[in-house]
Amino acid sequence: MLIEGPIDASELLPMLARPEMQPPVALLCYPEDDPASTSFWPFAEFSPEYQAALWAVGNKATLQFIDLPSSARFTTAAIGGAEDTDATEATQAPEDGDAAPLPRDPIAMLAHAAGYEDGESWWSDIIEQNPEPGPIFAAIADAMTTLRNGEGPIAQFEAKREAHMRLEIAKARKQFDGPIAAVCGAWHVPALQATHTQKNDQVLIKGIARRKSTMTWAPWTGPRLALGYGYGAGVVAPGWCKHLWRTRGRRDAATLWLATIAAVLRAKGHLISTASLIEAERLARTLAAIRERPKPGFEELRDAAIAALFNGEALLWRLVEAELLLGSDVGEIPPDTPLAPLIEDLQRNQRAARLKPEALERELSVDLRSESGLFRSTLLHRPERARCALG
Repeated sequence: MLIEGPIDASELLPMLARPEMQPPVALLCYPEDDPASTSFWPFAEFSPEYQAALWAVGNKATLQFIDLPSSARFTTAAIGGAEDTDATEATQAPEDGDAAPLPRDPIAMLAHAAGYEDGESWWSDIIEQNPEPGPIFAAIADAMTTLRNGEGPIAQFEAKREAHMRLEIAKARKQFDGPIAAVCGAWHVPALQATHTQKNDQVLIKGIARRKSTMTWAPWTGPRLALGYGYGAGVVAPGWCKHLWRTRGRRDAATLWLATIAAVLRAKGHLISTASLIEAERLARTLAAIRERPKPGFEELRDAAIAALFNGEALLWRLVEAELLLGSDVGEIPPDTPLAPLIEDLQRNQRAARLKPEALERELSVDLRSESGLFRSTLLHRPERARCALG
C-alpha cells in the first residue's frame, strides 16, 4: 500500500491503526535545526489515506509513503509559503524557489460542467455514494489528463514530486510480486501512469535538499480540515464529508442529516417540529428529482432546510452553518506519542488553565482580577497558542 506523503515519515504510518489514535490527527514534520518551519499532513476519518492505512495494517500489507521527503520542501532560509497543497502550515518555500501557481481545482471544473455548485457534491454522487463506481475511475483519469494538458507545464516542484512517486512505485513493483495500490490525488494519476524513464526521473529529483527532520503525530481539529481554514488540499465541508462516510450504504442518510440540523437548532433554543422535518425531507427529495440527481445531496438538503426549517430565511442558516459543515471534532493521539515542543508546552499550559481543547472559536469570559483569569487571558493572547487552543 503506497500513499502520497513524505517518504521519510513512513515508519509512523502504522500508528494510525492504534485504537488510541482518534482522527482528525496530523503528521507533523520540521527540520531539527529550525522547529518553526513546520508542516502538517492532516488525516480525517473519511480520508482515503487514513482508511488505506487501516486496511494495510489490518491485512498485514507493506505500508509506506512515496512522496518527496519532508525536508525537500524547505530552503535554509524562510523565503515564502509552501507550494504543496497536500501539506499545510509550512513557513518555508520549496528548495528550488519555484513559485508557479497550482492549477485550479480540477474536480470543481468537472462539477461545474455537470451543473453542480461545488466539486464535493458532484464527487459524492459520482464516487462516494455510487454503489458501482467501477469505470468512473478510468473516466476521471481521462478527464484529469485532458485538464492537465489544458493547463500547460506544471510547476517544477510538482514535477519533482511526481517523479519521486513514479520511482517509488517502480521500486515496489520490483520488490513485491502481489498487487500494489497507490493512493494519491486524482490530479496526479495521469502523471503516475504515464511512461517515463527512471533515468529521467532520477535526473529530475537530483540535488533535492535533504535536512534531518523530526516527525510525530499531533491532534487536529475538524475545522482545520477545511479549505477555508488554509488547508490547500482541504474540503469545503468536513462535517458533511464525515456524515457521508458514516452513513455510507444507508438509505436514511438525508433523514439523519436533517435530524442533525434540527438538533443543532433546538440546542440554540429554536422550536423545530417533526412535521417541519418531514416536509424538509420531502422537499429535498423533490429537488433532487427536479435537478436529476440520484439522491438528495448537500445542496438539496440545505435548500430544503432553509425553506422548511428556517422559514425561507437564508441568513438564519449562517447561524448553524459552521457547526454543521466544519464540525467540532478534536483528535486524540496515543499518550506515548513524542510531542513537538510547542504542543507539549501548550498542553501543559492548557491543563494549568483548565482549558479544554475545542475546534470552533467562541467567546470566553475571564476575570482579569483573579490569577487564574489573568493566566487564561495571557495564554490565549499568545497567537501560536490561541490558534491551537481554540482550533
